[in-house]
Amino acid sequence: MSGTHQVGSIHVVRRMSGTALLAACVVARIAQFREPTSVVLAPSHECWPSVYPGAPAYDLVVVIAVGANALRREALRESWAAPHAAGTACSVMHLLAHAAPGPRVYHRRTGDEVLLFLNTTDTYERLPVKVIGSLQWLSAHVRYKYVLKTDDDAWICTHALLETFGAFPRERLYWGKMNTRHALIANVTHHGSVHSAFTRAFDGATRYSTYAFGAAYALSADVAATISDASALGVAEHVHIEDVLVGELISRRLGSSVRVRDARRSAISLGYTRQQDSASTRSRATHWHLRRLCTAAADGGKGSMIVHRIFPQQVRTCAAMAARRCACDGRVGRCDGRPANVSQAVSGLG
Repeated sequence: MSGTHQVGSIHVVRRMSGTALLAACVVARIAQFREPTSVVLAPSHECWPSVYPGAPAYDLVVVIAVGANALRREALRESWAAPHAAGTACSVMHLLAHAAPGPRVYHRRTGDEVLLFLNTTDTYERLPVKVIGSLQWLSAHVRYKYVLKTDDDAWICTHALLETFGAFPRERLYWGKMNTRHALIANVTHHGSVHSAFTRAFDGATRYSTYAFGAAYALSADVAATISDASALGVAEHVHIEDVLVGELISRRLGSSVRVRDARRSAISLGYTRQQDSASTRSRATHWHLRRLCTAAADGGKGSMIVHRIFPQQVRTCAAMAARRCACDGRVGRCDGRPANVSQAVSGLG
Protein backbone atom coordinates (compact mmCIF):
# COMPACT_ATOMS: atom_id res chain seq x y z
CA MET A 1 0.00 0.00 0.00
CA SER A 2 1.41 3.36 -0.98
CA GLY A 3 -1.02 5.65 0.82
CA THR A 4 -4.42 6.15 2.42
CA HIS A 5 -6.68 9.05 3.26
CA GLN A 6 -9.55 9.34 5.69
CA VAL A 7 -13.13 9.70 4.39
CA GLY A 8 -15.74 9.86 7.13
CA SER A 9 -14.86 6.79 9.21
CA ILE A 10 -13.53 4.81 6.22
CA HIS A 11 -9.94 4.67 4.98
CA VAL A 12 -9.95 4.83 1.19
CA VAL A 13 -6.91 2.94 -0.09
CA ARG A 14 -4.97 4.04 -3.17
CA ARG A 15 -2.66 2.07 -5.54
CA MET A 16 -2.88 -1.40 -4.02
CA SER A 17 -2.52 -4.88 -5.37
CA GLY A 18 -5.74 -6.79 -6.08
CA THR A 19 -5.49 -9.05 -3.01
CA ALA A 20 -4.53 -6.23 -0.68
CA LEU A 21 -7.29 -4.03 -2.05
CA LEU A 22 -9.92 -6.71 -1.46
CA ALA A 23 -8.74 -7.24 2.12
CA ALA A 24 -8.66 -3.50 2.77
CA CYS A 25 -12.20 -3.09 1.43
CA VAL A 26 -13.47 -5.78 3.78
CA VAL A 27 -11.72 -4.17 6.73
CA ALA A 28 -13.02 -0.74 5.75
CA ARG A 29 -16.57 -2.06 5.44
CA ILE A 30 -16.39 -3.55 8.94
CA ALA A 31 -14.82 -0.37 10.34
CA GLN A 32 -17.59 1.77 8.91
CA PHE A 33 -20.29 -0.22 10.69
CA ARG A 34 -18.85 -0.85 14.12
CA GLU A 35 -22.25 -0.68 15.70
CA PRO A 36 -23.48 -4.28 16.10
CA THR A 37 -26.78 -4.99 14.37
CA SER A 38 -27.98 -8.53 15.04
CA VAL A 39 -30.74 -8.47 12.41
CA VAL A 40 -31.50 -6.51 9.29
CA LEU A 41 -34.23 -3.96 9.98
CA ALA A 42 -37.49 -5.04 8.37
CA PRO A 43 -41.13 -3.96 8.75
CA SER A 44 -43.96 -6.06 10.12
CA HIS A 45 -46.03 -5.54 6.97
CA GLU A 46 -45.66 -4.41 3.37
CA CYS A 47 -47.76 -3.49 0.36
CA TRP A 48 -45.78 -5.02 -2.50
CA PRO A 49 -44.21 -8.50 -2.70
CA SER A 50 -40.81 -8.66 -1.09
CA VAL A 51 -37.63 -8.97 -3.10
CA TYR A 52 -36.01 -10.59 -0.06
CA PRO A 53 -37.16 -14.15 0.71
CA GLY A 54 -38.13 -14.93 4.26
CA ALA A 55 -38.78 -11.42 5.56
CA PRO A 56 -40.79 -8.40 4.45
CA ALA A 57 -39.02 -5.31 3.14
CA TYR A 58 -39.89 -1.66 3.49
CA ASP A 59 -41.69 -0.41 0.41
CA LEU A 60 -40.05 3.00 0.78
CA VAL A 61 -37.28 4.47 2.91
CA VAL A 62 -37.21 8.27 3.03
CA VAL A 63 -33.73 9.59 3.79
CA ILE A 64 -34.01 13.11 5.20
CA ALA A 65 -30.79 15.12 5.39
CA VAL A 66 -31.39 17.11 8.56
CA GLY A 67 -29.41 20.04 9.87
CA ALA A 68 -29.19 21.88 13.15
CA ASN A 69 -32.60 23.57 12.78
CA ALA A 70 -34.78 21.87 15.40
CA LEU A 71 -37.94 23.65 14.17
CA ARG A 72 -37.62 21.95 10.78
CA ARG A 73 -37.23 18.52 12.38
CA GLU A 74 -40.25 19.09 14.61
CA ALA A 75 -42.41 20.19 11.66
CA LEU A 76 -41.69 17.15 9.51
CA ARG A 77 -42.00 14.70 12.43
CA GLU A 78 -45.36 16.24 13.32
CA SER A 79 -46.68 16.08 9.76
CA TRP A 80 -45.71 13.86 6.82
CA ALA A 81 -42.90 12.06 8.67
CA ALA A 82 -45.02 11.28 11.74
CA PRO A 83 -45.29 7.65 12.91
CA HIS A 84 -47.69 5.63 10.77
CA ALA A 85 -50.97 4.29 12.08
CA ALA A 86 -51.04 0.59 12.82
CA GLY A 87 -52.36 -1.54 10.00
CA THR A 88 -51.55 0.77 7.09
CA ALA A 89 -51.03 -1.21 3.94
CA CYS A 90 -47.63 0.06 2.82
CA SER A 91 -44.53 0.25 4.99
CA VAL A 92 -42.42 3.41 5.11
CA MET A 93 -39.27 4.07 7.12
CA HIS A 94 -38.05 7.59 7.81
CA LEU A 95 -34.28 7.85 8.23
CA LEU A 96 -33.08 11.18 9.59
CA ALA A 97 -29.42 11.57 8.63
CA HIS A 98 -27.44 13.66 11.14
CA ALA A 99 -23.87 14.88 11.09
CA ALA A 100 -22.01 13.72 14.21
CA PRO A 101 -18.22 13.97 13.97
CA GLY A 102 -16.73 11.03 15.81
CA PRO A 103 -15.08 7.65 15.43
CA ARG A 104 -18.10 5.62 14.36
CA VAL A 105 -21.49 5.47 12.70
CA TYR A 106 -24.43 4.66 14.97
CA HIS A 107 -28.21 4.78 14.93
CA ARG A 108 -31.23 4.96 17.20
CA ARG A 109 -34.49 3.35 16.16
CA THR A 110 -38.01 4.03 17.36
CA GLY A 111 -40.60 2.06 15.45
CA ASP A 112 -40.22 2.93 11.77
CA GLU A 113 -38.05 5.98 12.42
CA VAL A 114 -34.27 5.75 12.49
CA LEU A 115 -31.89 8.51 13.55
CA LEU A 116 -28.59 7.89 11.79
CA PHE A 117 -25.44 9.64 12.99
CA LEU A 118 -22.62 9.84 10.45
CA ASN A 119 -19.03 10.86 10.95
CA THR A 120 -19.12 14.15 9.05
CA THR A 121 -19.88 17.83 9.58
CA ASP A 122 -23.13 19.65 8.90
CA THR A 123 -22.15 21.79 5.90
CA TYR A 124 -23.26 22.00 2.28
CA GLU A 125 -19.88 20.70 1.11
CA ARG A 126 -20.27 17.57 3.25
CA LEU A 127 -23.80 16.74 2.11
CA PRO A 128 -22.54 14.20 -0.47
CA VAL A 129 -20.76 12.30 2.31
CA LYS A 130 -23.95 12.35 4.38
CA VAL A 131 -26.10 11.04 1.50
CA ILE A 132 -23.70 8.37 0.19
CA GLY A 133 -23.00 7.29 3.77
CA SER A 134 -26.73 6.96 4.47
CA LEU A 135 -27.22 4.81 1.36
CA GLN A 136 -24.30 2.62 2.39
CA TRP A 137 -25.75 2.14 5.87
CA LEU A 138 -29.15 1.26 4.40
CA SER A 139 -27.66 -1.37 2.09
CA ALA A 140 -26.02 -3.06 5.05
CA HIS A 141 -28.78 -2.74 7.64
CA VAL A 142 -32.24 -2.47 6.07
CA ARG A 143 -34.41 -4.50 3.73
CA TYR A 144 -36.19 -2.10 1.41
CA LYS A 145 -37.34 -1.59 -2.18
CA TYR A 146 -37.02 2.12 -2.93
CA VAL A 147 -35.26 5.02 -1.24
CA LEU A 148 -36.21 8.68 -1.60
CA LYS A 149 -33.68 11.31 -0.60
CA THR A 150 -34.98 14.71 0.49
CA ASP A 151 -34.15 17.60 2.83
CA ASP A 152 -35.68 18.86 6.05
CA ASP A 153 -37.35 21.86 4.39
CA ALA A 154 -39.79 19.77 2.34
CA TRP A 155 -43.34 18.44 2.50
CA ILE A 156 -43.97 15.06 0.91
CA CYS A 157 -47.17 13.24 0.02
CA THR A 158 -45.97 9.75 0.81
CA HIS A 159 -49.21 8.10 -0.30
CA ALA A 160 -48.98 9.53 -3.80
CA LEU A 161 -45.35 8.47 -4.05
CA LEU A 162 -46.23 4.90 -3.08
CA GLU A 163 -48.83 4.72 -5.81
CA THR A 164 -46.40 6.20 -8.32
CA PHE A 165 -43.61 3.77 -7.44
CA GLY A 166 -46.04 0.86 -7.49
CA ALA A 167 -46.08 1.04 -11.29
CA PHE A 168 -42.28 1.37 -11.64
CA PRO A 169 -39.64 -1.34 -12.23
CA ARG A 170 -38.29 -2.88 -9.05
CA GLU A 171 -34.65 -2.66 -10.19
CA ARG A 172 -32.36 -0.16 -11.94
CA LEU A 173 -34.72 2.75 -11.20
CA TYR A 174 -33.69 6.43 -11.01
CA TRP A 175 -36.58 8.90 -10.53
CA GLY A 176 -36.69 12.67 -10.18
CA LYS A 177 -36.71 15.96 -12.07
CA MET A 178 -33.94 15.26 -14.55
CA ASN A 179 -31.34 17.65 -15.87
CA THR A 180 -29.91 16.21 -19.07
CA ARG A 181 -26.31 16.70 -20.19
CA HIS A 182 -25.71 19.96 -18.37
CA ALA A 183 -22.48 21.75 -19.30
CA LEU A 184 -19.74 21.69 -16.67
CA ILE A 185 -19.59 24.66 -14.36
CA ALA A 186 -15.94 25.45 -13.79
CA ASN A 187 -14.24 28.02 -11.57
CA VAL A 188 -17.49 29.10 -9.96
CA THR A 189 -18.03 28.96 -6.22
CA HIS A 190 -21.39 27.62 -5.02
CA HIS A 191 -21.98 27.52 -1.27
CA GLY A 192 -18.23 27.48 -0.80
CA SER A 193 -17.52 24.47 -3.02
CA VAL A 194 -15.62 24.74 -6.30
CA HIS A 195 -17.46 22.99 -9.13
CA SER A 196 -14.24 22.33 -11.01
CA ALA A 197 -13.50 19.62 -8.43
CA PHE A 198 -15.88 17.51 -10.47
CA THR A 199 -13.54 17.50 -13.46
CA ARG A 200 -10.66 16.42 -11.26
CA ALA A 201 -12.65 13.52 -9.80
CA PHE A 202 -14.01 12.35 -13.16
CA ASP A 203 -11.18 12.68 -15.65
CA GLY A 204 -12.24 13.49 -19.16
CA ALA A 205 -15.77 14.64 -18.29
CA THR A 206 -17.02 17.40 -20.56
CA ARG A 207 -20.62 17.47 -19.31
CA TYR A 208 -22.53 16.27 -16.29
CA SER A 209 -24.36 13.04 -16.87
CA THR A 210 -28.15 13.08 -16.50
CA TYR A 211 -28.98 13.79 -12.86
CA ALA A 212 -32.07 14.47 -10.74
CA PHE A 213 -31.73 18.00 -9.40
CA GLY A 214 -33.26 19.56 -6.36
CA ALA A 215 -34.19 18.27 -2.95
CA ALA A 216 -35.79 14.96 -3.90
CA TYR A 217 -35.02 11.92 -6.03
CA ALA A 218 -35.58 8.18 -5.70
CA LEU A 219 -33.52 5.06 -6.36
CA SER A 220 -34.29 1.36 -6.31
CA ALA A 221 -32.35 -0.55 -3.66
CA ASP A 222 -29.92 -2.09 -6.14
CA VAL A 223 -28.97 1.30 -7.58
CA ALA A 224 -28.47 2.74 -4.09
CA ALA A 225 -26.16 -0.15 -3.19
CA THR A 226 -24.20 0.20 -6.43
CA ILE A 227 -23.31 3.86 -5.86
CA SER A 228 -22.56 3.74 -2.12
CA ASP A 229 -19.39 1.70 -1.67
CA ALA A 230 -16.15 2.93 -0.09
CA SER A 231 -14.75 4.35 -3.31
CA ALA A 232 -17.93 6.39 -3.84
CA LEU A 233 -17.48 7.84 -0.37
CA GLY A 234 -13.96 8.80 -1.39
CA VAL A 235 -15.29 10.72 -4.37
CA ALA A 236 -17.97 12.33 -2.20
CA GLU A 237 -15.20 13.75 -0.06
CA HIS A 238 -14.07 15.94 -2.96
CA VAL A 239 -17.12 16.46 -5.20
CA HIS A 240 -19.38 18.80 -3.26
CA ILE A 241 -22.40 18.79 -5.58
CA GLU A 242 -24.53 15.99 -4.20
CA ASP A 243 -27.21 15.57 -6.85
CA VAL A 244 -24.68 15.81 -9.69
CA LEU A 245 -22.46 13.24 -7.97
CA VAL A 246 -25.32 10.74 -7.61
CA GLY A 247 -26.21 11.07 -11.30
CA GLU A 248 -22.60 10.68 -12.39
CA LEU A 249 -22.05 7.57 -10.27
CA ILE A 250 -25.24 6.02 -11.67
CA SER A 251 -24.23 6.79 -15.24
CA ARG A 252 -20.68 5.48 -14.90
CA ARG A 253 -21.57 2.34 -12.97
CA LEU A 254 -24.86 1.34 -14.59
CA GLY A 255 -24.75 3.07 -17.96
CA SER A 256 -27.74 2.67 -20.22
CA SER A 257 -29.13 -0.18 -18.10
CA VAL A 258 -30.54 2.27 -15.56
CA ARG A 259 -34.23 3.11 -16.03
CA VAL A 260 -34.53 6.88 -15.79
CA ARG A 261 -38.02 8.12 -14.96
CA ASP A 262 -38.42 11.89 -15.24
CA ALA A 263 -40.90 13.27 -12.72
CA ARG A 264 -43.76 15.13 -14.33
CA ARG A 265 -43.31 18.86 -14.22
CA SER A 266 -45.65 19.39 -11.29
CA ALA A 267 -44.48 16.41 -9.21
CA ILE A 268 -41.73 18.33 -7.41
CA SER A 269 -42.17 22.07 -6.82
CA LEU A 270 -40.26 24.94 -5.28
CA GLY A 271 -41.79 26.85 -2.43
CA TYR A 272 -39.53 29.77 -3.41
CA THR A 273 -36.78 30.27 -5.98
CA ARG A 274 -33.08 30.67 -5.32
CA GLN A 275 -33.24 34.25 -6.61
CA GLN A 276 -35.75 34.99 -3.84
CA ASP A 277 -33.71 33.30 -1.14
CA SER A 278 -33.97 35.83 1.66
CA ALA A 279 -35.85 35.94 4.93
CA SER A 280 -38.22 38.62 3.67
CA THR A 281 -39.11 36.98 0.34
CA ARG A 282 -39.41 33.50 1.83
CA SER A 283 -41.89 34.73 4.42
CA ARG A 284 -44.19 36.03 1.66
CA ALA A 285 -45.13 32.52 0.46
CA THR A 286 -48.89 32.73 1.12
CA HIS A 287 -51.50 30.14 1.90
CA TRP A 288 -52.77 30.60 -1.66
CA HIS A 289 -49.30 29.86 -3.04
CA LEU A 290 -49.01 26.66 -1.02
CA ARG A 291 -52.54 25.64 -1.96
CA ARG A 292 -51.59 26.00 -5.63
CA LEU A 293 -48.62 23.70 -5.11
CA CYS A 294 -50.14 21.18 -2.73
CA THR A 295 -53.65 20.67 -4.13
CA ALA A 296 -54.79 18.59 -7.08
CA ALA A 297 -55.12 20.03 -10.60
CA ALA A 298 -58.91 19.62 -10.39
CA ASP A 299 -58.88 22.15 -7.54
CA GLY A 300 -56.72 24.62 -9.41
CA GLY A 301 -53.39 23.40 -8.06
CA LYS A 302 -50.35 21.61 -9.43
CA GLY A 303 -50.90 18.38 -7.53
CA SER A 304 -47.30 18.37 -6.30
CA MET A 305 -46.18 15.26 -4.44
CA ILE A 306 -43.14 17.10 -3.08
CA VAL A 307 -42.78 20.78 -2.19
CA HIS A 308 -39.39 21.91 -0.95
CA ARG A 309 -37.62 25.08 0.17
CA ILE A 310 -40.40 26.03 2.57
CA PHE A 311 -40.55 27.12 6.21
CA PRO A 312 -41.51 24.74 9.05
CA GLN A 313 -44.94 26.34 9.45
CA GLN A 314 -45.51 25.97 5.71
CA VAL A 315 -44.68 22.27 6.00
CA ARG A 316 -47.51 22.03 8.54
CA THR A 317 -49.78 24.06 6.25
CA CYS A 318 -49.26 21.65 3.35
CA ALA A 319 -49.90 18.69 5.65
CA ALA A 320 -53.08 20.28 6.98
CA MET A 321 -54.37 20.92 3.46
CA ALA A 322 -53.58 17.35 2.51
CA ALA A 323 -55.49 16.02 5.50
CA ARG A 324 -58.49 18.32 4.99
CA ARG A 325 -58.86 18.07 1.22
CA CYS A 326 -56.74 15.01 0.55
CA ALA A 327 -54.72 17.32 -1.67
CA CYS A 328 -51.99 14.73 -1.94
CA ASP A 329 -53.96 12.48 -4.28
CA GLY A 330 -57.52 13.79 -4.54
CA ARG A 331 -59.34 10.97 -2.74
CA VAL A 332 -60.20 10.87 0.93
CA GLY A 333 -60.05 7.07 0.87
CA ARG A 334 -56.33 7.15 0.17
CA CYS A 335 -55.36 9.43 3.02
CA ASP A 336 -55.13 6.66 5.59
CA GLY A 337 -51.89 5.41 4.06
CA ARG A 338 -53.48 2.75 1.84
CA PRO A 339 -53.25 2.95 -1.95
CA ALA A 340 -56.66 3.00 -3.62
CA ASN A 341 -56.01 -0.32 -5.35
CA VAL A 342 -53.17 -2.38 -3.91
CA SER A 343 -53.74 -5.24 -6.37
CA GLN A 344 -53.24 -2.89 -9.32
CA ALA A 345 -50.07 -1.54 -7.80
CA VAL A 346 -48.72 -5.05 -7.30
CA SER A 347 -49.65 -6.23 -10.79
CA GLY A 348 -47.86 -3.27 -12.30
CA LEU A 349 -44.49 -4.11 -10.78
CA GLY A 350 -41.65 -4.87 -13.18
